[in-house]
Amino acid sequence: MTTSPKMPFLMQAVLKNIDVRGSTMGSRKEFKDMVEFVKQHKIRPVISRVLRTDLGDIAALDTLFDDMKQGSQFGKLVIEFGKLGGESKL
Repeated sequence: MTTSPKMPFLMQAVLKNIDVRGSTMGSRKEFKDMVEFVKQHKIRPVISRVLRTDLGDIAALDTLFDDMKQGSQFGKLVIEFGKLGGESKL
């Protein structure tokens, strides 16, 4: 973060599945304006591939790292954890 205040990362955010979005540059107003622009124009990132895995299969991530090493992706590489079994184990 380039501006204050520093935001602590709290476990309550994890338990509530809260998304934390940050920016390393610009002011709060510029960030707010950027978020509004993205919302207004319905801008979505290009997704190259989504890997669905559970936490026990970390080796599956190697395929994404291979994509990055080879430069074969065009867009974001996304990892979704815990989607294989359906329900949460909590």
